[in-house]
Amino acid sequence: MESITKVQARRLAISSSLNGGGKGRGRQAALKTVQHLGYVQIDTISVIERAHHHVFWSRQGSYQPDYLNELLAKDRSVFEQWAHAVAYMPIEDYRYYLPKMEDERKPPTNRWQRKRFELAKSHIKDVMKRIREEGPLSSKDFDHDEKKSSGGWGPLKPAKLALDILYSQGYLMISSRRNFQRVFDLTERVLPEGLDISMPESEDCARHQIRRTLTAMGLARESEINKHLQLANRKAIHTALLDMVGADEVVSLKVRGIPDEVYYALPNTLNRLSKLRTSKQLRILSPFDNMVIQRERMKLLFDFEYTIECYVPAAKRVYGYFVCPILWGNVLVARIDMKADRKSKTLMIQKLHYESHLKNKRSFDVALKKALQEFAEFNGCEEVK
Repeated sequence: MESITKVQARRLAISSSLNGGGKGRGRQAALKTVQHLGYVQIDTISVIERAHHHVFWSRQGSYQPDYLNELLAKDRSVFEQWAHAVAYMPIEDYRYYLPKMEDERKPPTNRWQRKRFELAKSHIKDVMKRIREEGPLSSKDFDHDEKKSSGGWGPLKPAKLALDILYSQGYLMISSRRNFQRVFDLTERVLPEGLDISMPESEDCARHQIRRTLTAMGLARESEINKHLQLANRKAIHTALLDMVGADEVVSLKVRGIPDEVYYALPNTLNRLSKLRTSKQLRILSPFDNMVIQRERMKLLFDFEYTIECYVPAAKRVYGYFVCPILWGNVLVARIDMKADRKSKTLMIQKLHYESHLKNKRSFDVALKKALQEFAEFNGCEEVK
């Protein structure tokens, strides 16, 4: 079994996640990014630019938020579905999500699913009929008679639930977004002609998930592979991983300084390790960035403990509502809580915390000031306070 240092492991992780999509401009560069990462998570929080746009901007400084909807609605080169969360995925991966959609068509098994289905079932035929006859529609196009939930979920809108169910089952797809509002259409009218939509076997999904994860992450433990796209079950992943290691399609390795853990990488990834050097580039990352989304991985590889606190009561927050990790070179050295005040066009710095291992704070502050100006412009702000 091969062995590498933690510094080398960090270089692999950073190079693969942040630089792996290649350089370029325009929406084709954005497409290369989502193809390389396998998915980009969609998030609704907008105190700063939404996470899915932030992830692209971190890799492509010229990125424009319009690119994503153009890839989705015009080019049909990306689609929306569930990975570990709702995300944008490259359209060529569509077939690997078919088993998940098929599972969603089975009778509901838990109380929450049954409640949703019972509320929505009388609306499903009408929703499909209207979209078939009228074309793409959003939730706002349906009259909603809200029904109070007895299960602690708040008001439930049956037509909206019907749209969500039909979407998760694969009968509908997101055709476009209007001001972040989802617009649904029949799947057969959204999918590009000639796309492979053959149903994959469980082993195919497992192998696809392993390759996608290791391409995007550089190296990963089996538990991290399981969490990445969630296309295959753990047993299928484990079996496929052993087969791929046995066939030299995947390399197993140890990271010195992280005892009792086995990592995996693709051979061509390890081959470029000797050429990687530590950059001094500073990056402000989204809390939902693919590189940092797995918190235990951050702790092991980067010695960085992180919890997003927007879901924590305000009185219990330590670092702030929506705190972004800051990567400098190959070390996560700080975290920052920001808010974009759109009316005054000001990026408000609410909290900045330096990690104890930060060295050369003066140089870091210079790099951070420049990065914050660029981040402010990305958020449509003209000033940083």
